[in-house]
Amino acid sequence: MQDFIEYKLKAYHLKNNIDISECRKQLLDMEIAGSKGEVFYQYDAEKYAYVFNYGVVVFYNFRKEEINQELQRLFPEIEKEGLLKDDFALLLNAEDDMNIKFNHLSLAIINEGVIKIVMLNLAQSLALNYYDQVSQELLVKIKVFTNQMEEEGKLEIGRKNIQKFIGRALNTQNKIAENLYIFDAPPVTWENEYLEQVNRVLSRHFDSGPRYRSIENTFKIVEANLQAFMELSHHKESSKLEWIIIILILVEIIDTFVTKLL
Repeated sequence: MQDFIEYKLKAYHLKNNIDISECRKQLLDMEIAGSKGEVFYQYDAEKYAYVFNYGVVVFYNFRKEEINQELQRLFPEIEKEGLLKDDFALLLNAEDDMNIKFNHLSLAIINEGVIKIVMLNLAQSLALNYYDQVSQELLVKIKVFTNQMEEEGKLEIGRKNIQKFIGRALNTQNKIAENLYIFDAPPVTWENEYLEQVNRVLSRHFDSGPRYRSIENTFKIVEANLQAFMELSHHKESSKLEWIIIILILVEIIDTFVTKLL
């Protein structure tokens, strides 16, 4: 006999930042809490949605068709296929104080505060997944050029492409920096010991701190490689300029010599 109730959570990363002000205009009557960076909706007694400006939407206790409907309503311009997503579940179990497993957290008490904390941690985890994916893609591209340098002794990448790489890396780093607050304990946990405990358990489970530091280290590697590429490109451009100057001087000397002979 089943002695618990399961509530499923589903999170989606939309690959771009979300305009929270536009979201708040669409579901005004359902908004429980909101700010410039996030908005928390209640659809009915046991159905919630949480939208974050760093590109994540989390649904609580929604059926799949309801999620598709809400994604289409809130973000009609975004391609829904291939979105990065993650699942989690809350189990209401009167005999289980606080027990976390691979993909669920079992609690004796589930209220709105708990739901919000769980949705927040799931959103943070998915955002880290996305940024890790982006950083690894940049690192793979960098390795192509470093392998080329090792095997052929030259760098076949133009200054413009290097600058594009740098731009993408810096933009991603800036996005992470803009949302550093997502890794802080939410204010509600400062005054509620139970919610603070739930948040601590989830943060440890999702490994948020070490994962963020790993992403940060990957970007440092990318940045160091790009800096080396820029220096090589600058040296190459300087060498070309030196040869152009030498050729122009030679042309001038030859022209002077021929003029004197004539």
